[in-house]
Amino acid sequence: MNLSDRLSADLKDAMKSGDDTRKMVIRDVRSAIKEAEQRNRETLVKQALKKHGVERPRSDSPADLAAYNRAVEDTLATERVEELSKLPDPDILAVIQKLSKQRQETIADAQKADREDLVQAAQEEFDILAEYLPKQLSREEIEAVAREVIAETGASSMREMGQVMGPIMERLQGKADGKLVSEVVRSLLS
Repeated sequence: MNLSDRLSADLKDAMKSGDDTRKMVIRDVRSAIKEAEQRNRETLVKQALKKHGVERPRSDSPADLAAYNRAVEDTLATERVEELSKLPDPDILAVIQKLSKQRQETIADAQKADREDLVQAAQEEFDILAEYLPKQLSREEIEAVAREVIAETGASSMREMGQVMGPIMERLQGKADGKLVSEVVRSLLS
């Protein structure tokens, strides 16, 4: 079962059980996914129309607009825009990670403001989002991967941090927080 299907099934379960917090969080995730898919769709449409040379008519006459709309429909059918605009699981995970990070920031801000009620609510939402994310690696596990990449790239100073960060983040995508990875790499290169 892909992540999108799992979210749909979990939303149904939350609705049946009356779990309002879980229902709200899953709806937030699904809404963010739909927004990302819409952005993908718009980009794909622009690319397809440009590729096929379909331009908006200069006049607003019904005949010109009808011809334009037919050309757009034909182009979009050819390019499979709807199918291609769907987010794959790694992109859905990125959306969930972004929402998760927002909840962490909310928790930190609420703690600074001494608002325990907000901390508790945001923590509950964060815990629900965390169920969909892969297990986060420990500092030691991140350090092991960082040492491998540093050895592969031959990096030896902070000036070469960029050469190391790209491959590490590619390997650890979704499994480690970027700030923690950056801290580990800094400590190994300094």
